[in-house]
Amino acid sequence: MARAGPRLCLLLALACAAAPLAAADDAAIWRGNFLLSRQGAALFSPCRSGERLVLEDATTGRMLEAAYRELARQRGRAIFVEFAGNRDGARIQATRFERAQADGPGCREDLDDVRLRAYGFNPFIQLEMRAAATLVRLRPAGTPVEYSGAALRIEDGEARYEGANAHSVLRLRLRAKPCREVLSSAIFSTEALIEIDAGRYAVCAYWGGLGAIPDLRR
Repeated sequence: MARAGPRLCLLLALACAAAPLAAADDAAIWRGNFLLSRQGAALFSPCRSGERLVLEDATTGRMLEAAYRELARQRGRAIFVEFAGNRDGARIQATRFERAQADGPGCREDLDDVRLRAYGFNPFIQLEMRAAATLVRLRPAGTPVEYSGAALRIEDGEARYEGANAHSVLRLRLRAKPCREVLSSAIFSTEALIEIDAGRYAVCAYWGGLGAIPDLRR
């Protein structure tokens, strides 16, 4: 019988050793449009409902308001934000910053079947983790390359993943670290370190709607 190749052995070992993804805290994840009015009020409209809520920025360093001042450039312009927080009637308190973007799809982005997205432009790389596989694109017009592997695991304050295909091995580390993507006018709370064979990339990442969002600050 032929011996199993090293990448097959890697996949089998990962499938047995992977720990489940850590649960998020009790706060809900909110996505929507945020603005500081010219009168000084902080207002938030959740995706889909379109309500207008008064927002209290209780994130570390009041990161939502700091990101707004950097990205919006003028009061009264809405930007897309994501945060963990709790709602009480027409008020909402943000407790953990996730991301803010002045450009991009915002509420139109479909994240229901996505576990994680990460990207950068210098050099170009896009990574998308779904339930069945992880897809990586290394050129803007290139065909995504598929990697199969075990689930994300939390280890030493990082989320880690390893996957492989017939040609290469993918290693991914995620950590809580402010990350700025200048070309897309975006600020994130998570940095992704991606290694594909000899290639290494440090890019920004954000979580999708598939599964709980871990708090890597712990």
